[in-house]
Amino acid sequence: MPAPTYRTIACFIFLMNVLHFQRCASMQATCDTKLSDLKHSIAKVICPGGCWMQHSDLCGSDDYARGPLCLAAMHAGLIDKEGGYFEVFKSDPLPKYEGTKSYGVTSKSCFSASFTYSFQMKCSTKGNSEFSVTDVDCPSGCRSNYVCGTNLYNSNSSVCAAAIHAGVLKENGGTITFYSHGGQSSSKGSTKNGVSTQPCDTFLKSFSFTRSNDCFRSCQNEGKCLSGINAEFCSCASGTEGKDCAIDINECTSGTHNCHQYATCINTVGSFQCSCNANYTGDGVECEANFCSANVGLCKHNGTCSDNTTAYSCSCDLWHTGERCGQEKDHVIMTTARNWTDARKYCQSIGGDLATWGMRNATVRNWIVTNLLQTQPAADYWVGLDDIEHEGVWNYIDGFPVTENNTDFNTGEPNNIGGPGLYNADCGHLNQIYTYKMDDHDCQRNQSAICERF
Repeated sequence: MPAPTYRTIACFIFLMNVLHFQRCASMQATCDTKLSDLKHSIAKVICPGGCWMQHSDLCGSDDYARGPLCLAAMHAGLIDKEGGYFEVFKSDPLPKYEGTKSYGVTSKSCFSASFTYSFQMKCSTKGNSEFSVTDVDCPSGCRSNYVCGTNLYNSNSSVCAAAIHAGVLKENGGTITFYSHGGQSSSKGSTKNGVSTQPCDTFLKSFSFTRSNDCFRSCQNEGKCLSGINAEFCSCASGTEGKDCAIDINECTSGTHNCHQYATCINTVGSFQCSCNANYTGDGVECEANFCSANVGLCKHNGTCSDNTTAYSCSCDLWHTGERCGQEKDHVIMTTARNWTDARKYCQSIGGDLATWGMRNATVRNWIVTNLLQTQPAADYWVGLDDIEHEGVWNYIDGFPVTENNTDFNTGEPNNIGGPGLYNADCGHLNQIYTYKMDDHDCQRNQSAICERF
């Protein structure tokens, strides 16, 4: 069982008295918090009481693979049933984890794991701390673990091996303090104090060891000067890089921004801004189409404008068509079957009447047949001519008399026959059997119609 250090006891006293102390900042866990919930390599945790009653898949002893965080701390003897404060460290996985019964908690044995979780610092524990200042107790024998960088180390490096390289820790271990920083463009590798480090490309987090608060290097763009081992260097603020933090990272071109696909990324020193493009609205991170509100009158003739993801669409009334409802329509097809009288009422209700002048003009009539009727399922269509008032005397409903020049009756029509056994065919229609030539038919028959604008 690892004995609690003086630092752990002191931090617990500070926390219980609700005093803020950077090095004692902690994670407030619950009984359901898993070891895998830990996002950093080093964490300081407060557990509530009552977690000992929890049934779990806790795996391991001293070194744990998985299971409830607070129950693991009880199994290790760091806290009791009342809860408490402790430090936890994440390191490389082991080939096997043994289960035991300890302090009233039983753990299982297991083989596979993504990380090892323990309550003592390991040589493989990395510098990905959630604190700006972190104190740790390094074990002995950490010289061979992976380290990247010089003076300023990649957060994926072993903290204890980096400390030996920096000269703040001996081979036999001890207590060290390290400081977390932001990303850097690169850091050179070197061999110092028996530890060889690798060079690093761009990395998002870093850490260092300092011995003095005095620092005289000029760091730009809000970078902070740090005193390292026999050297001073700049820890750059987010969005800048370089030896003196003078190089602005262009998030817009590097692809590290979070602007919406319909927003423009605007690079600023150390940061960036997002601005929604024209016809979109939002904060730049989220942008919604706003074509209709931003462009009043997009849809003509009282068409209804609707935004979609990349553009807009117009819903036109019956007498208009086109992308923006700018084209007028002289003729509309009534597809619902009605008798001749009801068909005429429908056409009048939408601002027109049964077709007349379009039937008298051969060019218009042929266009209607080709573009409107032949594109629909086969049907007959009422038009605006009849001999209801005087049998055998055909007229258009707008008062024009019927002549051979302004009609296109099929051969032998009109014949006053509205079908087999049907006579008194007083209403005109275009008959699909006759390739949409004119014919007379029983006015009570239900069929489609051609409406015409006034």
